[in-house]
Amino acid sequence: MTISSNQVSKLSSGGGNVVSASGGKIGSIGQIYLDNQTDNPTWVTVKTGLFGTSESFAPLADATVQGNDIAINYD
Repeated sequence: MTISSNQVSKLSSGGGNVVSASGGKIGSIGQIYLDNQTDNPTWVTVKTGLFGTSESFAPLADATVQGNDIAINYD
């Protein structure tokens, strides 16, 4: 099951993490970007580093929601 646009606001404000396919924490959820044409979530920024000072983009293709976390298909 992929992430729906209905889950975006909960995930954006829930203080969750982005986790890898193997379950390890990559970083905390930053911003979620929607496709302009479909309104489907396509990218998430992942806050990493000391105090979340670095932020990287991760694709949401095949990502799932696990509680307040987003599980992406990458390690």
